[in-house]
Amino acid sequence: MCVLDRKSVCDIVGKIVNVSAEESVVGNKDKILPEKVNALVFDQYRNGYFSIGEKVGQAWNAGAGLMKK
Repeated sequence: MCVLDRKSVCDIVGKIVNVSAEESVVGNKDKILPEKVNALVFDQYRNGYFSIGEKVGQAWNAGAGLMKK
């Protein structure tokens, strides 16, 4: 584990050593399907929980049109 202590933020970086999931949320390549997990994310700044799962864009391409050329 690595702790990066900055002026206003403390980041903790760790290594995942084990993952468990019900078969109903695992795809055909033994990968967890986020859209089936019904997971929650905690946002401490807005003091709330938010659901995740639906894919809303393609990674590394969604913001390409916003980049300056």
